[in-house]
Amino acid sequence: MAQVLGGQPPGEEQTQEQGYQLQNQHYYKIITSYMPESFEQDAVQIALVAVDKYRQLKDIAFYIKHEYDKKYPGSGKATEGVYHCIVGKSFASAVSHETRHFIHMKVDTYHVILWKSKDTPFTPGGE
Repeated sequence: MAQVLGGQPPGEEQTQEQGYQLQNQHYYKIITSYMPESFEQDAVQIALVAVDKYRQLKDIAFYIKHEYDKKYPGSGKATEGVYHCIVGKSFASAVSHETRHFIHMKVDTYHVILWKSKDTPFTPGGE
């Protein structure tokens, strides 16, 4: 497995769980997190694999969201919440998130924001 710089390297069991051996050396740093440590470790591992496998930002973001949804599936209720992911080098964001479901990290030169928010019913016209 390639070396991971920054923070604690994800455990060997996580790499086997993902079924993917990192091909390149990567740096990561957790900038802000309101997640339990186990959720953080999963987010970091998934992001490292995404950056290792893909070059296009949309593909990296899609992979992270898709894999995190698989790891922590919801019940399908609209009021439960869903995960969202933004990946880029330069952007601004303002998001609302569920308590204990937000992380902002840097992987190599990319910033990654992953959060869960509730989908609230929308009534056209504000009625």
